[in-house]
Amino acid sequence: MVIDLAKCVGCDACTIACKVENSSPGKIFYAPVLQAEVGKYPKARKIFIPTLCMHCDDPPCMKWCAAKAIRKRPDGIVEIDGESCVGTKVCVSACPYGAMNFFTPEDERIYEGVETPFDRLAKEKFKVGTSQKCTFCSHRVDYGLKNGLKPGVDGDASPACVITCPTQCRIFGDLDDPQSQPSRLILSRNHTTLRPEAKTGPNVVFLYDERF
Repeated sequence: MVIDLAKCVGCDACTIACKVENSSPGKIFYAPVLQAEVGKYPKARKIFIPTLCMHCDDPPCMKWCAAKAIRKRPDGIVEIDGESCVGTKVCVSACPYGAMNFFTPEDERIYEGVETPFDRLAKEKFKVGTSQKCTFCSHRVDYGLKNGLKPGVDGDASPACVITCPTQCRIFGDLDDPQSQPSRLILSRNHTTLRPEAKTGPNVVFLYDERF
């Protein structure tokens, strides 16, 4: 995934779309948008940084998971097997991007004291005491592959956050394909990754212009 920071307006549509699509537990969000103030008065301004799992080439969460509950698919998507997770939280500590969440009883409900149908769905899907994170909406990617759709081009084959973004700041596709839109953007724009010193080979790349 490529994220164009110049286009993000901090509307949080991606965060909500992700939560609805994946039925994540109440207080757990896989795709939060961070805010930061840069510059000094009178030229101070706010920037927004969408975050999610980086689906690393060398994911430390997978390396340190003693239960082998974290697996990397052939297409590069990193997933957690909730049934195999034993809740050590080592993956949470190992991730340098803060992308791993741990489902506790306190996370069960979105609103204190009120259980919504959405909360009940989340409890049916996820087990308390297990780790949670973004999956690049792998179920949507698989649907696209099964039905001849192309992720990043056909909406049904792309992550929910990508198709929901009103400014189209998220671009999804195959980085191994030099002709894909993400590959072309990386070649033509200033770009960076989060925490490059971690040397994990993140597959989420951020585009920026000189004002950043």
